[in-house]
Amino acid sequence: VHFDRLKIHHVIWWRHGGRTDLDNLLPVCSRHHTAIHHDGWIVTLGPNRELEITLPDGRVMATGPPSRSAA
Repeated sequence: VHFDRLKIHHVIWWRHGGRTDLDNLLPVCSRHHTAIHHDGWIVTLGPNRELEITLPDGRVMATGPPSRSAA
């Protein structure tokens, strides 16, 4: 998805005291942003930007840190 079509998600939600800084922000497409907010997805972001998503059925999807070419 092109950057201009992404939503910026607060990993720790802003209304729960999440900061608006790069350590707490994650670009996601609209469909996945809706799933996070309305479908019970739980998102965590590690110190090296490792992403973990826990789905409502308990399945966990995870990535390692992004490669330098991703930046």
